[in-house]
Amino acid sequence: MIYDNLILNDKIWFEIEKMVENNKLPHALLFHGPNGSGKEAHALELAALLNNYNNNNNKVKINKFQHPNINLIIPMPREKNINKRSNALDCLSEKSFEHLIEMKKKKMQSPYQNVQFDKASSILINSVRDIKKNLHLSVDQGSVVHIIFEAEKLCLPKTEPGNALLKILEEPPSNTFFILVASNKDKLLDTIISRCCDFYFPRINNTKIKTYFENKLQIENLDLLINITNGSMKQINNILDSDIDAQDLIADAKSVVSKLMKNNDWQQNYKKIEQLFKSDKQTFKIFFKILIFIFNDLEKIKNNNYDCLILEGIKKTKDLNYSLCVEIIETTYQNLYKNLNPSIGLAAMFIDIKKILYKD
Repeated sequence: MIYDNLILNDKIWFEIEKMVENNKLPHALLFHGPNGSGKEAHALELAALLNNYNNNNNKVKINKFQHPNINLIIPMPREKNINKRSNALDCLSEKSFEHLIEMKKKKMQSPYQNVQFDKASSILINSVRDIKKNLHLSVDQGSVVHIIFEAEKLCLPKTEPGNALLKILEEPPSNTFFILVASNKDKLLDTIISRCCDFYFPRINNTKIKTYFENKLQIENLDLLINITNGSMKQINNILDSDIDAQDLIADAKSVVSKLMKNNDWQQNYKKIEQLFKSDKQTFKIFFKILIFIFNDLEKIKNNNYDCLILEGIKKTKDLNYSLCVEIIETTYQNLYKNLNPSIGLAAMFIDIKKILYKD
């Protein structure tokens, strides 16, 4: 195995090993399920299994992501003009190309590491054309494995890359395998799905997540991170590797809620949150989720339910419509990512919440 730090899906991996052992592995597989459930790492493990990872020479190449039989395809930004004959990598600047190499290296060390460009919205058709160019090249040993991360972006915003891949999947060469990894299976073409052997990776349960991270942070912080990320190992890992301080964000969220209730100077908080949206989308997303958790806790306390995530120890609160505050926050969040002006949208959100919370 490549990883000694992967939470292995034993049921799926046992089934895959049996298929390989009996020479019955389908040429196209779809690994799908929630973000951070280990799909990508399992795909890499399968590619390694098909290329004799236990051989020392192969192991060195695979660990460096340099094995000639293993091809990774991801969405990429168009930073340079390319034509239909260009290799997909030609679209990247030198800096982005170096960043891609570094991301691949980190991925081989950590199963939940991102290999992702922030501004890449689709898989380029040139990436599929690159597969087609080399489709019938022979290999000395092992199997050719094409792994496609964020495979749903084969079909977004246009379907040309997906249709091009579909033609390849209709008659794949022997000893060539395709592993499509997707968090949103429904966004793939039905014709692609029908040609793949389907493996669903469910959300990793909380007990396994806590065991995995137990030596990295205090358990109360981990409970919060699990809820913030919906149990995504990838997102938890990203937060731990960043400078995000969840306790500071909780303090800020409590402060703004308190000021709105008292109609104190909440405008300063609003400006800070607006700047956060512009400068750090990941932290902004976490802050918004914490706000939602606080209002959910207030609604629970109002109804004498004290199973709270953040507001532990509070036994009484005002009889207000905290659920409506949650709806306002969620709607604002969605609209912000549909090009709502952040200054106007956030100000309107806080004014609407203040009307609910502040009573003379």
